[in-house]
Amino acid sequence: MDYKYNNGIELLLAHMNIEDIINAAETLYQLEEVEEEEEGGLSFEEEGLSQEEMDENEETGDSEGSQQKDYDDRDGGVRYGTVTDLLSFVNLISNMQASALQHLPEEMGVLLNKKYMAVKKGRYQINMDVLLFPWKLTYKNPGPGLVPKGSFGKVHLAQDTTTRKRMACKLIPMENFKAADVEFQARFRHENIAELYGALLCDQSIHLFMEAGEGGSVLEKLDSCGPMREFEIIWVTKQVLRGLEYLHSHNVIHHDIKPSNIVLMSDKAVLVDFGLTVQMTEDIYIPRDLRGTEMYMSPEVVLCRGHNTKTDIYSLGTTIIHMQTGSPPWVRRYPRTAYPSYLYIIHKQAPPLEDIEEDCSLAMRSFLERALERNPALRSSASELLKDEAINPPREDQPRCWSLDSALEEVTHTMLRQQSQHHDTTQESSLYSEDSGHMRRKGSLYIDLGALSGYCKLVTGPPTSEYG
Repeated sequence: MDYKYNNGIELLLAHMNIEDIINAAETLYQLEEVEEEEEGGLSFEEEGLSQEEMDENEETGDSEGSQQKDYDDRDGGVRYGTVTDLLSFVNLISNMQASALQHLPEEMGVLLNKKYMAVKKGRYQINMDVLLFPWKLTYKNPGPGLVPKGSFGKVHLAQDTTTRKRMACKLIPMENFKAADVEFQARFRHENIAELYGALLCDQSIHLFMEAGEGGSVLEKLDSCGPMREFEIIWVTKQVLRGLEYLHSHNVIHHDIKPSNIVLMSDKAVLVDFGLTVQMTEDIYIPRDLRGTEMYMSPEVVLCRGHNTKTDIYSLGTTIIHMQTGSPPWVRRYPRTAYPSYLYIIHKQAPPLEDIEEDCSLAMRSFLERALERNPALRSSASELLKDEAINPPREDQPRCWSLDSALEEVTHTMLRQQSQHHDTTQESSLYSEDSGHMRRKGSLYIDLGALSGYCKLVTGPPTSEYG
């Protein structure tokens, strides 16, 4: 077999179990530590850390001294702390001058989760205590070097070498980092908001460790698999509405609801990327600039005269259109090549009801009309939409979402039935026939065992707990 890998590392990542790589790395580093101890004295890292901390205190000056007291590590540059400690740290870092950053410890930060992240003597070292890998989607293999990019950073799959916990790690260059990137994700905890585990400064980049969605984002799923089926859209929509209901109850506007900011997990979907998020202090938030992504913006955001939490509901409506059709609203009727900006189109023609998929059910079309209502005062809230019949269909009206176990069991029954009926015929390579109950049911989620045998992983879709 002809392998086309540029270097040995990619070959290892493709053909070795990740735990084997971690164990080999741990053994290597342990041997080096033993050799250092035999030579006597403290290691360079232990000696240099305290000296660098003293240098840091001298360089930052009196103006930053009070902030440094809030983030005063006791054992080293990285420590466990509370949300308050984390926010003090990111505020300190975001306000520091570039010259001051050069005199900080090799890595420093605050971690919120002791269960998943193991700090060792004030250190949490990249490629030693935590390993970073290219992100490989579970439903498509785009190559060993895929590193998804956010608005101002790259996202890696991280794994703690001690706890074996897998996390997402977003790297944001210091020049692009803002405390707001961390604040709301740290302060607000909900099952449909990606949990933040900690923040680390290393190599002039902020590393944000958070809950990982190994199913990738909705946008990645759309790019790989095409438009989603309605029962999948219903499940994702309900998850997002739960997260928005929680945020809106605290007067928080996310400002950037779109497919790339909805991440899929095995049993839920979560919201990510809170860099544009604000918390209203009055009934209307009046921005100083545009916030969001053009195709998903509400008309009131485009006007810049003030808006409220209802703008997220409109963005969710446009996101549903993208999930239905595989394309954002407006772009099929107004190609991006001819229309570099959609702001005027949104202002004049919103809502994009003509972009709703033709075979959309009547219930979902009604739901979209409520979510895309041009007048925000008449637009439904997250709490109201959660009660809508479109996302609470009768169980018999939705296909069953088969898990791997139940699908394999059904395949076994199908094969036995076929063998009993056709003793003299040879089975085709596919384990599904046109007579299979899964195939007869339009829109059902079935397993391609041919792909499975080719070592392709599978996104099973919404869990069976909600759709029986």
